[in-house]
Amino acid sequence: MSENQRKLSGLPRVSNVNPRPVTGDLSGMLAKNRGVAPSPQPHVEQPADASEPKPAKKAMTIYIPRDVYARARLAFNATRTSESDRTWSQFVEKAIVEEVRRRERLYNAGEAFEGVDAPLSPGRPLSDD
Repeated sequence: MSENQRKLSGLPRVSNVNPRPVTGDLSGMLAKNRGVAPSPQPHVEQPADASEPKPAKKAMTIYIPRDVYARARLAFNATRTSESDRTWSQFVEKAIVEEVRRRERLYNAGEAFEGVDAPLSPGRPLSDD
């Protein structure tokens, strides 16, 4: 089949469409021609129960083996919707809470440990298990 005999298929050509009407003066859209308008205030949603404040958060830095970190991230990404994890921080928090509960059950009859929450001592680990 030669090129002259091929038929084009698809949407029909639109040849009788009216061109768009001419838009008015757009020079006001240029930054240099705009007046200074007050910046809009961001909308902040109030929680449903504003009487109950959110617990304070504490940032922390940890060092773990790369393979453990990779496994955790893969598990988080694979299950975040099933487990309703909103963020990586929430995932890590849930893991820490579960380990704390395990230790409380094992070593303290399921009760929370008591004492003063003092800073942990910096330095080398006690052993390299």
